[in-house]
Amino acid sequence: MAVIHELSPHLADLIAAGEVVERPSSVAKELVENAIDAGSTRITVEIENGGITYLRIADNGCGMSAEDAPVAFRRHATSKLRTEEDLNAIGTLGFRGEALAAISSVTRIDLFTRQAGSIAGLHLHLEAGEIQTQEEAGCPEGTTIVVRDLFFNTPARMKFLKKDFTEAGYILGVVQHAALSHPEIAFTLIRDGKQVFSSDGKSKLIAPVFGVFGKEMTANMIEVPMTERNGMTVHGYIVKPHAGRANRSMQHFFVNGRYVKSRLMQAAMEEAYRNAIITGKYPSGAIFLDLPLSAVDVNVHPAKTEVKFSQEKPIFEVVYIACKNALAANDNMPHLEHKGKETTAAPREDNLTHEQQRFAIPKPVDTKPFTAPSVKPTPAPVTPMKNDEEAPDLEDFLVSIPPKAERPRSASSYLSAPRILQEEPQEPVRPQMAQPVEPVAEPAPIVHTPAPKPEDEPIVVVPPVSAPEVKDKPQILQPLDTGVRVIGECFQTYIIAEDKDGLILIDKHAAHERILFNKLRAETDMPQQQLLTPVIVELTGEEAAAVQSQIEDIRQAGFAIDSFGENSFAVRSVPAYLDSGDVQSVISELAEKAMNSRTTVPDRLDDLIHTVACKAAIKAGKPTTMTELQDLCERVLSDDNVRSCPHGRPTTVRLTKYELDKMFKRVNQ
Repeated sequence: MAVIHELSPHLADLIAAGEVVERPSSVAKELVENAIDAGSTRITVEIENGGITYLRIADNGCGMSAEDAPVAFRRHATSKLRTEEDLNAIGTLGFRGEALAAISSVTRIDLFTRQAGSIAGLHLHLEAGEIQTQEEAGCPEGTTIVVRDLFFNTPARMKFLKKDFTEAGYILGVVQHAALSHPEIAFTLIRDGKQVFSSDGKSKLIAPVFGVFGKEMTANMIEVPMTERNGMTVHGYIVKPHAGRANRSMQHFFVNGRYVKSRLMQAAMEEAYRNAIITGKYPSGAIFLDLPLSAVDVNVHPAKTEVKFSQEKPIFEVVYIACKNALAANDNMPHLEHKGKETTAAPREDNLTHEQQRFAIPKPVDTKPFTAPSVKPTPAPVTPMKNDEEAPDLEDFLVSIPPKAERPRSASSYLSAPRILQEEPQEPVRPQMAQPVEPVAEPAPIVHTPAPKPEDEPIVVVPPVSAPEVKDKPQILQPLDTGVRVIGECFQTYIIAEDKDGLILIDKHAAHERILFNKLRAETDMPQQQLLTPVIVELTGEEAAAVQSQIEDIRQAGFAIDSFGENSFAVRSVPAYLDSGDVQSVISELAEKAMNSRTTVPDRLDDLIHTVACKAAIKAGKPTTMTELQDLCERVLSDDNVRSCPHGRPTTVRLTKYELDKMFKRVNQ
């Protein structure tokens, strides 16, 4: 009996559908690309239930004849390739001839098509890839495809689909990418009877850019003028350096009108922002690259979202030079001053809630709380690049870029940072303040009227306490209950303390983050603070879908959050220990984690709590008073559960006295 046998055509179609059709957005992508290739100027996408039960794509393109329409649903049937040489220069979005066959094998399809000048059109009805009905029909010029009941004959695939809102978010991303790559086409997306996206199709790129990036981000964008180099051209829009985001979700790259995911173009754009963007932030924008068709291979990925360039260095150079010249020509950053005023108008220290005071490190009672000066990030001047000038060596930058890569700070950055010095007190130090105490209300000052002195009695003037007297009894030398005393901090990041065995270095951000994380995990009801006015957070379609799918977990983490229009959320209260100014960045980071989260519900909640604890913890590089350092040191050393941060990094490092003596040759090796 033969062991090897040929699969049936239907089974082969189901296998091929697994590569092409992953979710409703895969269907929408293939059909929208076909509509673009058909020369359409208007494309409408309508979905219901996230596109799972109903998806309609209507265009005004060339349409199909009665002879061609049935053939289009066969495997490897296409009008875009004729010979083997055509594979070397693919200029259309679709070319394999597999999409319609794969889609029809797992759905129920109705096709209505009519060519220009034809009296009647054609209607086809297919189920599981088999034509059930073929008849003439009255329909407008162009093609309309209605896809119903995705995966109706493969129920095992249904369990991998997300909620309707999530799947609709992916389809929105497909339409937005198509609108960006083809501003000459008018796109409309209708979800459950409501229009959620549209572009005018007037060939002005700024219109779809505004629709995709939103009003606030578009206001902070600069145009990348058409730049030509080595037969390639680049243009687009990128954000100003001060408007960087905490993730790369708003980076869009297009090659010859095709949306792609390219680490090469990503590295080139980010390199143009070097020394001009805040560390930990990433640029956003839409970059369009046009190059000869023979210089790029698009037949390397089933979804056609990855391409391979014949020469990578010229690609890197042209993208890098175009972005750098755009930044150099628009380096005034007018919105940075305005944003700084908004963020410093209501500092956190001026309005602490009761719950914030519970989690905050105590402040000294006899001194006013220190407020760090507002230091506005000033990017380094960007030198324009000439088209004939050499860009940086590609080998220095084409490395694997981790999702959260941060450049280490150099020694010069520490030297140039402003040094915050504690001023010596001008009055004797109160002995009761040697240890941190809970804040109490100061009594009203009592005014003493000096008694009259005899005329011959000299007036004794008591001079202020001199520096040596203060140093005889400094506050920082008082021993702690743990037997450890704080000496100070270095680089405004690490606490330096000593005990009988040696020196202890504590990462104040990592330690405080772990303390908050432990407290929050032990809370049964997350403490919240009500915001004076709700904060409206704008997200992308994919981010909004991810947040909506995990909104209950986010609420358990202490946020009162609800949908507020398309891809927007209104945050009315936040965890009590979180600065209200961090709401936008926190929700964006939670959205990114929700997009990539594949963990169970308890682990997801821990992940959300960890994100909030990281944002609420003391920031490295920020000044901290000596009382705060003492209190934090006591908390860390008295709790064995604060030996590492939630990331796993150590919070404390010890250098023994013996090791110090060995370094200075005071003991034998």
